[in-house]
Amino acid sequence: MENKTWLFITRAQPGLHFGQLDGIQQAIDQWINKLLIWVGSANKEFTSENPFTYSERKQMIELSAKDLLQNIEVEVFPIPDLWDNEMWRNYILQNIPSFKYIVTGNARVQEVFKDSDKTIVPIEIRTFIKWSTIRWWLVNNDIDEVKKVVSPKTVEYLQHIHAPERLREIFNKERKTPSLVVDVVLIDEEWKLILIQRNNFPEGIALPGGFNDYGETSRIAGKREVKEETGLVIEIEKDLGTWDDPKRDPRAHNVSRAFKGKIIGGKLRSFGDEEIKRIVRVDPKDLNQIIFAFPDHKEMILAALV
Repeated sequence: MENKTWLFITRAQPGLHFGQLDGIQQAIDQWINKLLIWVGSANKEFTSENPFTYSERKQMIELSAKDLLQNIEVEVFPIPDLWDNEMWRNYILQNIPSFKYIVTGNARVQEVFKDSDKTIVPIEIRTFIKWSTIRWWLVNNDIDEVKKVVSPKTVEYLQHIHAPERLREIFNKERKTPSLVVDVVLIDEEWKLILIQRNNFPEGIALPGGFNDYGETSRIAGKREVKEETGLVIEIEKDLGTWDDPKRDPRAHNVSRAFKGKIIGGKLRSFGDEEIKRIVRVDPKDLNQIIFAFPDHKEMILAALV
């Protein structure tokens, strides 16, 4: 059997999550027998984006490997932030043992090595998990949620180094504030709710909406998001209020301003994309049968129906 050494690059904040481990397992299924893991942003620590030191991340990766990657050899190396692609690639090639294959689901990594003599093996992202979501769970001490996405030994280590307390201290020091999102309740001419089925975490049914961009009002953001996600042109008919429970969004602390919209043009899209599987039209009387990605979206709809 050919001796296959593979390169995998991650910031590992914290460790390796189950989505990455699933991707590595896909490589193992192709006879991988040695894995070189490069930890990106290794020179960054004690910030909200990079709260853990390289040494801590290395320890968590090794714990994950011991837990779930027992049949292969794993080595871990640091890499600092180098935003120039050529510098980044040269740094990797000059500072680690020889390798032939690159296991990745990351578009930048594929771009960096596309003209090299390395074989890029793309992996399918079958479980979408964001590091920022895991860090948010840690801030809120939602250890049960963390347990769902990282290995048991990693969870023990995070508790051992008091990760929730560290992250809360960092967030407060940086004056990290909630992000503003907008959600829009729409009812068409047949008295059907216009909803979307999400492709990404958290999966489920949701109102059209998204993040309020810098420099735009919430009303403009609502109209923009509806057009992007549904193809419909709307005007804002009513301000429904603000939903600000810190745990309303499992991804992060996102405060939602909700509106009722009126459809004035456009055409309902009939296709999905990376974020949206499909458009869903629902009779309001069937509201209790819907599994919402964000439970308070039901509250917003009820507020619009009054």
